[in-house]
Amino acid sequence: MSEATTAHQALTKGDGYFLLENLISTEAAAKLRSIVLAKLSEGTEMAKGDINLPNLLAHGSEFEQIITNPRLLAVAHSLLGPDAKLAAFTAKTLMPGGDAGRLHIDYPYWAMDTGMPVEPALMMQVIWMMNPFNTDNGGTWMLPGSQKLAEHVNKEKFESEAIQAIGNAGDAIVSHGQLWHQTAVNRSDEPRVAILINFSQLAIRPLSELGPFSNAFLDRASPELLNLLPVNFREALMARLKRNYS
Repeated sequence: MSEATTAHQALTKGDGYFLLENLISTEAAAKLRSIVLAKLSEGTEMAKGDINLPNLLAHGSEFEQIITNPRLLAVAHSLLGPDAKLAAFTAKTLMPGGDAGRLHIDYPYWAMDTGMPVEPALMMQVIWMMNPFNTDNGGTWMLPGSQKLAEHVNKEKFESEAIQAIGNAGDAIVSHGQLWHQTAVNRSDEPRVAILINFSQLAIRPLSELGPFSNAFLDRASPELLNLLPVNFREALMARLKRNYS
């Protein structure tokens, strides 16, 4: 069984998440972490010590390259279809001593009534570790199997059963959009950096707009990147219509 198929089954029928080990090297992760930390002043503090740097495509070619990682796209395409779109691409930095985040599921599920089926999935999140995740520095809290509960998040249940994500720099956790999760507290003495990506089904409108994209950017973009972007949207919809109903 391929890695993408194994991950797909884990996200829908299993724990709701899957660890892609060594998705990039520790050296590459360290370089990206340095870029993010150098740009913290351009980010937005979402809560105390939780700094988000949005729209990473605007922050250097290094980010253009990682978004089309073949192993990552294989999982996204398996779960969401070959025309899956990039819905969000941000960096999250947890500063030491910041506040915990709110327990939640991801868009578009929080904007819908409860009871949405696990399949077909509408959204996949990626938490890409730019430095090791552990219980000390704020590895994300997750409730295994919660994507299948089809109910509002329950704080008491979550606190009694959730586990923390642990991994090495360069690893990435992919998860179903309905998985219950929460940003943890960084109790270490260094910033904890992760790159967050959301991939969606073609027909799901992004929560925030990506772009605008310059002609120079579009000219140099690879075919794989262009396929992820919200450009030529009507053509993509017509291709989906033809594939499904021809």
